[in-house]
Amino acid sequence: MITYNGSLAIELSTVKSIFIEYLQQGGNLVFELNNLIIPFTDPDTDETTLHSFPNEPVKYYFDSSDSLHAYFEEWVGMWKDSQK
Repeated sequence: MITYNGSLAIELSTVKSIFIEYLQQGGNLVFELNNLIIPFTDPDTDETTLHSFPNEPVKYYFDSSDSLHAYFEEWVGMWKDSQK
């Protein structure tokens, strides 16, 4: 299920971690995502193997640390609720 909050939409079931990346001015709310797993079937042997590909983190910039912390707390709460 995709969760929408403000101008950011994330599929929370694919989130591995959420953290804050502090910058000189403001910071980023960072969502690390699980690897993408794709099954490949060899047409000669009909054997299926799983291949893992890393996803790039999603970063959302905030110029205010107050807003950054508020959104961080809100997203972590939604992420926890989605895992129940």
